[in-house]
Amino acid sequence: MLELSALETGYGETRVIHGLSLEAQAGRMLAILGRNGAGKTTTLKAVMGLLPVTSGDIRFDGHSIAKTKPYDIARLGVAYVPETRDIFPSLTVKENLTLAGRTAPANAEWTLDRVIDFFPRLGERLSNGGNQLSGGEQQMLAIGRALLMNPRLLILDEPTEGLAPIIVRQIHDKLAALKEAGLTMILVEQNFGFATSLADEVIIVGRGKSVWTGSSDAIRADSETQHKWLGV
Repeated sequence: MLELSALETGYGETRVIHGLSLEAQAGRMLAILGRNGAGKTTTLKAVMGLLPVTSGDIRFDGHSIAKTKPYDIARLGVAYVPETRDIFPSLTVKENLTLAGRTAPANAEWTLDRVIDFFPRLGERLSNGGNQLSGGEQQMLAIGRALLMNPRLLILDEPTEGLAPIIVRQIHDKLAALKEAGLTMILVEQNFGFATSLADEVIIVGRGKSVWTGSSDAIRADSETQHKWLGV
């Protein structure tokens, strides 16, 4: 569904990604792992059109999106949950969700009611402002907002960052349910156990390049690679 070929990108004159290639297969979850500063978030921003592609290509469903605007990438069916969550603090939970779902088709699979059923805690907080939510509630809202776009590809950047263990388990269960339903996902995550318990395939990024690819089972069995590139 998504293919990066020899991608190079970065910030201004600073090149962060150096010839990165990867594939995300339809109906499966790909985890992108690596130490802080390896280039994981930079890769996601390039996919979403938030950073320019200096060289190489990004293809979604076989069509290049390397020069496509972020809003057009979203309209193609790619939803992004950033590490910073970026919910609207001055809007209520309901307003945040309604805003995300305003362009959904009449027969949309994901509706406001379904998101509330999926995240009951959001139903209890519909009239609360985004700035009144806990970190876990904000993450639920960010994911729920992305689902209301009825994506074909869901990209999540560090969804467990700063969350209590009980909330991490809840997020894990929700992502597992989405995977079971066949949603294609790309997950960037520092929590090795969380990522490898969910992902089908894993790519490890080091110094802006792919340094290892394989299955979750394979990386769990490869302690040398874990130690060298992940510090596990």
